[in-house]
Amino acid sequence: MDANAVLSATIGGKALEIFSRAQHLKFVTASSVVEEVRRYLPVLAKKKGLPLGLMEAVLDLLPLEVVPPEVYADRLEEANARIGWRDPADVPLLALAMALGCPVWSNDDDFADLEGVEVYTTAALLAELSRSEFR
Repeated sequence: MDANAVLSATIGGKALEIFSRAQHLKFVTASSVVEEVRRYLPVLAKKKGLPLGLMEAVLDLLPLEVVPPEVYADRLEEANARIGWRDPADVPLLALAMALGCPVWSNDDDFADLEGVEVYTTAALLAELSRSEFR
């Protein structure tokens, strides 16, 4: 799960709906993603006029497993070669997805057109949930 989807959930966006509708799915992310989210929360809180404490509480309550870097460390070099030139901040998440063999949930165009990695936007996940594929 990428930072943009996590941030959307903290403000009550469509991403939050996925968590409530897909409780049977496991949501994972890299520690760097959570660090990025925590750095950006104050900016987003001010921009949206939301209480920072509430957004932090929502983040802490999300059923999101933070996977330690040791799990995907051996995939970082390959991930960097594949996406690092687009956005170095996305390297750990791609490495994690490759290590676990799972899709990426992101609304970031940096993940577009990556061969061998399935990428879902929030809208695509909601559509899949509506088709009952993930139920």
